[in-house]
Amino acid sequence: MIEIHGPFYKYTQEVLTHPEHIWVRDHHYNNDDECHHVRKLLENSACDPQQHLLVFDHINIQDELTQYPYICFPTFLARENNEFVHEKIVPDWHNKTVIFNFMINKPRHNRTQLLKLVKQHSLTNYRHTLAWKTNHINDIPVTNYALPTEIQIENGILNGSLKNAYIYKTLLQKEIFEPTLLSLITEPAYYEKECIVTEKTLMAIYAGTVPIWVGGWRIPDYMASMGFDVFDDIVDHSYQNNPDPEQRCNLAIELNLELLTNFESTYNKIDLGRLHRNYELIEKQRIFVRDVLSKATSPELQSIVIQELF
Repeated sequence: MIEIHGPFYKYTQEVLTHPEHIWVRDHHYNNDDECHHVRKLLENSACDPQQHLLVFDHINIQDELTQYPYICFPTFLARENNEFVHEKIVPDWHNKTVIFNFMINKPRHNRTQLLKLVKQHSLTNYRHTLAWKTNHINDIPVTNYALPTEIQIENGILNGSLKNAYIYKTLLQKEIFEPTLLSLITEPAYYEKECIVTEKTLMAIYAGTVPIWVGGWRIPDYMASMGFDVFDDIVDHSYQNNPDPEQRCNLAIELNLELLTNFESTYNKIDLGRLHRNYELIEKQRIFVRDVLSKATSPELQSIVIQELF
C-alpha cells in the first residue's frame, strides 16, 4: 500500500509497476497547479491503472476521478465521531437568541467569499470566529478564541495536540454555536467536485443547528445518504452541485436570505426533535464509524482502520 498526503503530493515521474492500494490522505486537488497529481500518477502507471484502488480518507463523494477504481473511506470523520463521543459533551439548545454562526480558521476561497457575502447582504445577527491577526477582506472583527497552548499565526491558530471536540466543548459550544439557529459551514473543498465533511459539520449538529454549507460540493446529498435530516423543506440546498464554485457560495446565501435575516420566522420553522435525531446518529449510533467499519473488507483497509481508529 502506498500512502500519499494529498495537500503536499506532487507527481515527480514515479512509476507504479504493480497493482497498489493508494491511500490518499486529506484533500488532494492542487489549487496552484489546477490538477489532481494523483491522476498523473495513475496515467503514468506501467500496469493497467484499473488494477489500482484509490482509498480516500477525507472524501465522501468523489465526482472527479470516477474513471478509476476508488473507495471513499473517511477514517478522519470516523475518528472525529469517536472523539466527540468520548468528550461527553452535554448539549443545551434551549437558549437560542441568534440567527446563525460561522467559523473561519485557515483562509480558503469559500471562507473569504463568505466574509464578503456577510457584508454584501448586510447580515448582522450572528456569532463568529475569525482566527486571523488581521482581516484584510473587510471590517468583520477578528476574534481571539484560543486556549493557552494554541499558537496564533497570521491567518489561523495552530491547535497542536488539542482535539477538535475538546476545543468545541471548551471554547465554542456556549459562545458561538449553541446560541444560534443555523450554521454556515465552510468545509475545505472548493474547486474540486469532491465532498469533504469535517469536525465543522459535527460541531453544527452537536449544537442543534441547521447546516448550510457554503462552497462544499454535494454535502447535503452525502449527509442525507447517511440518514441525516438536512432540512431541505426549510433550506434551499440547490446550490450544492452548481459547477461554478463561486456561484455555489453565493447561492448558498442568496437562496436562504429569508432564513438568515428573520429570527422569529426561522425559529418557528425548526423542530428540535429533528435536530436531536441528527445528534443521536453521531452520539448514539456513531454513524460515521459504522460506515467505515462496514467498508473495511480487505486486509489493506482493515490495517488502515486499526491504525486510524484503534
